[in-house]
Amino acid sequence: MRKSFLLVLPALLLVAPASSSAQIAIPGCERPATVTVPFALVSVNGQCADLSSLITRVPGSDLWNLTTHLTLAGSVIDLHAVFNPDPYITFGGTTMNPIDAAVTYAFLFGTPVVPDFYSSATSSLGFSVTTPMGTTTVANSGVYPTYLSGYGTLGAAATNLGVDLGTTPCVASGTGVTTTCDQGMASNTFAPGFYDNLEALVTYTQDRTASTVAFTGAVTLEQATVTPEPTTLVLVGIGLMVIGAAARGRRKLV
Repeated sequence: MRKSFLLVLPALLLVAPASSSAQIAIPGCERPATVTVPFALVSVNGQCADLSSLITRVPGSDLWNLTTHLTLAGSVIDLHAVFNPDPYITFGGTTMNPIDAAVTYAFLFGTPVVPDFYSSATSSLGFSVTTPMGTTTVANSGVYPTYLSGYGTLGAAATNLGVDLGTTPCVASGTGVTTTCDQGMASNTFAPGFYDNLEALVTYTQDRTASTVAFTGAVTLEQATVTPEPTTLVLVGIGLMVIGAAARGRRKLV
């Protein structure tokens, strides 16, 4: 008669990272109430453009892609992003200022993900600032205190993942000078939380007419891992010993 052994793992708690839940908002834009496909919103000084219809599925994969060129509120913008429900979002773009004053840019990227428990997140961000002459400064906007924020969401309720990046201004001075500012990487581990969406928010201000800012970054979620309790490990060890003894017994009978 075959003997079976039952391995019992501790249940995961239905808790999210320690942060208040809210709906993400950027000036002039309305986030989708239900996220069933990837979306992208751009705001320039409160004027919004919904680029979601330009996001296309990459043939033969689960990836979605956005590549576009547009002019919004006088600013020339190139934007690209890759959305993966596995889940991660990578993004990048350039903005060219239309006026000799600070302009507020905001980008919100979102995608549905495989609904599951997630317990860690990472992010990265970098800027490249080119000034035609004089000084061009990239600084934090009045929208959010950091350049990049990552969110795990359940429906419309968003929880900050604790991987915000960027508080130091990036400055280029001279004629045709380019300055690169790496905002680095951030990671955070938290109690497992259940999410069905991932969102990334990039916001900054840029001044100086005809100045150009390029940015690249990413936000990634990692699934929770289940670690067996010590008693479970003991049961597994005993089970392996019994299986080994049974195998030795069969060999003696042959």
